[in-house]
Amino acid sequence: MDKFARQNPMDWKSNVGQAQPAAMNAIAAHGNSPPIKRNSMNESFPQCKLPAAAIIEVWTIDLDRPLNPEANLEGILSIEERNRAERYIYSKDASRFRLCRAMLRLGLAWYLETTPQKIALATNRHGKPCVAECSTLNFNVSHSGGLGVIAFTTVGEVGVDVEAIRCDVGAVEIASAHFTRIEAAMIAAAATPQEQASAFLRLWTRKEALLKATGCGLLGGLDGVDVSHGPLDQVRLCNATGDRAELFWRVQDLEWIEGYAGAVAAPAGNWSVLQRPVRFEDAIHGSLGRIFGVM
Repeated sequence: MDKFARQNPMDWKSNVGQAQPAAMNAIAAHGNSPPIKRNSMNESFPQCKLPAAAIIEVWTIDLDRPLNPEANLEGILSIEERNRAERYIYSKDASRFRLCRAMLRLGLAWYLETTPQKIALATNRHGKPCVAECSTLNFNVSHSGGLGVIAFTTVGEVGVDVEAIRCDVGAVEIASAHFTRIEAAMIAAAATPQEQASAFLRLWTRKEALLKATGCGLLGGLDGVDVSHGPLDQVRLCNATGDRAELFWRVQDLEWIEGYAGAVAAPAGNWSVLQRPVRFEDAIHGSLGRIFGVM
């Protein structure tokens, strides 16, 4: 890690390498997440207009899975999204972006009972993406390497983050400079560099999910909130904007996906996570089949 990366904790993400399987036990001792329900999309696609109350549905997507040559992603995306894809230097990154955005539109179309092309996206006053038309449906998207995750819910603002696990992130150094003392000590106590990286990324994704849920940043930097707690504990967040001076949130780890760490955050409450592996073929029929009668 170079000198600039040591000064800026965000820079370790700019050169992500291969995801490495690693033990995730460094934080588990501080509280295991409540069970995450899992459904195969082949067996049980959601049968309601919106996610059930007190449920955060998280779609996990293999962005590198080959698609049917007839799959028309371009026809699902907006002009702005197609233009964004064209600006990627590497074709693999462009393909991953197209698929992730297409899956977002298919998911929104399913829950809102419309077509993907009719979904209008906007940003709220904090710059967070949202459905343009007034809706109780909240969503958030994250991807790292070949994995995409999308959270859909009506419990309130939601944030999700996923990161490929890698050992060259400078975990102890970054945590010492930018995390809370408790978090930094937990990372330093891990037995091996690989376990330190796993612990660091578990905490990083928790912080990132929380930041994305609030849409307005963390007061005082990454050490302004401690996410080393158990999954049922509330996180008190004071933000920098002053308009929502104090709110309570919950952060929960996503179920283990080999080579990745992930977390989801939403307002404190008795919500649970339903994690679903989703294929494009299932989503295209799920979101459009009921509307056009082809299921």
